[in-house]
Amino acid sequence: MTTKEGSKLHEFSMNFHSSEEYRHQCEVRQVLRWRAENRDKAVSYLQLVRQKRGYVVATKLERDCKEQWAKGNRGEKDDWR
Repeated sequence: MTTKEGSKLHEFSMNFHSSEEYRHQCEVRQVLRWRAENRDKAVSYLQLVRQKRGYVVATKLERDCKEQWAKGNRGEKDDWR
């Protein structure tokens, strides 16, 4: 890989890791870790999101959590299936 290509790859990685999509994936992984450890904590968090951030945000978070859980994701770092 040339320096120029490496620089573009690094720039993409930095941009993605600061994106809303990546933040959302991190939040989903955290909820999945809580669910694996203590389901009540995950449920409480999702209820709080619904109250504080609204129906649309909570529904997307819940949907992605269910989808990732069904695919076997348990919240490991950078795991997205």
